[in-house]
Amino acid sequence: MAVTIQQQPQIFSTAGNPIVWTFESDQTAQPNFSFIVELYILGTLYSTHQVFPQFGILSRFNASEAIKSILSSPLVINGTLTTNYNSAITNGYIIVYEKYGTPPTIGAFAQSTSLMNAFNGSLRHPDFINWNYQDYNVDSNNPATPGVLFLTSWPRARKYFCGLTENIFLGFISNDTTLNVRFRLKNSAGGTIATDLVSITFNDLTVVDCSPNTIIANTTITSLDFAAAAYYEVIARGIGIGINNGSSETFKIYIDNECHRYPTRRLHWLNKFGVWDSFTFTLVSTESTKVAGSTYERESGVWSGTNYIYPLYQGEITTFSKRAEDTMILNSDWIHQDVQQWLVRELYESPNVYLEAATGSFEPVNITNQGYDLKQSRKDGLIRETIEIKKTYSYNSQLN
Repeated sequence: MAVTIQQQPQIFSTAGNPIVWTFESDQTAQPNFSFIVELYILGTLYSTHQVFPQFGILSRFNASEAIKSILSSPLVINGTLTTNYNSAITNGYIIVYEKYGTPPTIGAFAQSTSLMNAFNGSLRHPDFINWNYQDYNVDSNNPATPGVLFLTSWPRARKYFCGLTENIFLGFISNDTTLNVRFRLKNSAGGTIATDLVSITFNDLTVVDCSPNTIIANTTITSLDFAAAAYYEVIARGIGIGINNGSSETFKIYIDNECHRYPTRRLHWLNKFGVWDSFTFTLVSTESTKVAGSTYERESGVWSGTNYIYPLYQGEITTFSKRAEDTMILNSDWIHQDVQQWLVRELYESPNVYLEAATGSFEPVNITNQGYDLKQSRKDGLIRETIEIKKTYSYNSQLN
C-alpha cells in the first residue's frame, strides 16, 4: 500500500502553463480505486480532488487553473526601488492518498511532494517545454551563475533605451537567502562614473524599479551622475552560502538623451514572465476620437396659444447624450528586426498595458491591433511598427 511520486514541477514554474505532478499506486487493482489529491497553497489546504488512474497505475494532477486564479501582477509605481512581488508568486505542494474498497475509504498511507513556487507567467509552448528555472535563478547555489537572465525576452544584442524621466522595470527569481542589486553608471568609454549597492531581504520574485528618478531617490547616485553617463548597468546577486557567486547578467540600459522631434509615448506591459517590459515610440503619434450619439424622435410641432405651429427651431430627431472614445496611433522609430519581433509578440499578446502619460503617471490602455507580422529586414527593408491603442476611459456628456 504505497503512493509513489514520479514527476514534480520545477522549483519555479509559470502558473499559466501546466503545473503537473504524476504519481502511481500499487493498489490500483482494488475495487473502486481512485487517488485523493490535496492541494496546499502557502501551507493551507486550498482544494481537494478525486483523480482516477489514467495510464495503467499512473495518474496526474495539474494545479495551473487553481494557482493562476489567485495571482496578479500590479504595476509597481510607488517609487520603491525593489519590491517583493508577493501578489505574483505563491508556493504549493500536494498530498496524495489512495481510496478504494467496498465502500471506498481513504487509506492512511499518503505521499507529499516538495514545495514549488508558481509565478504569474505564461510561456508559449516551445518556451514552456524548454523552460529551465536555473536559467533565471539568481542564487549562489545555481551552477549556471554568473550570467542568469532577468525576466525579459528583450534581444540582448540590441541596446535598450530609457529616458532620464522615463520608467523601466526588471524582475528576477531567486531562492537564495540574501540578495543585493548593484547599479553602475558608465561613460561612453566604459569608465565607471558612480556605483551603489542595495541589499534586499529574501524574495522569491523581485521587481526592481530601474528608472533613473527612482535610483536617484533611493541610492547615493545623483542626477549629475546620470547627466554625465551614457548608460548604466543593473546586476542582481545572490549572496547565500552557495559555492558559486550567484550573479545575474549585466543588463545595460542606455540613456536616451536625444532631442526628439515629436512628443514621445512610452508603453509598459505585462510580459510573459509576469513582470513588466517597456518601449518608447518616438515618431509622430496621432490622436482621434470616435463620437456616438443617442437620439430619439419626437412629434414635430408645438402649441402656440390656440394654434399648433411647426417652427424651424423645434426639431424632430433629437440627441439626448453623446459618448466619446479616444484612440491613438503610435509610431516607432526605425528598429532592428530583433526588436520588432520582440515588441509585437510581447506587446500585442499582453493582457495589461499602460501608457506613461507623464512622469510617474500611468493610464491603462488596450491594444486594438488584431495581429502582427514578424518582419525581416531582407524582405521588409527598413522596419517601423505602428501600434493602435484605445483609451479605457470614455466620456459621456450631460443629458439634453
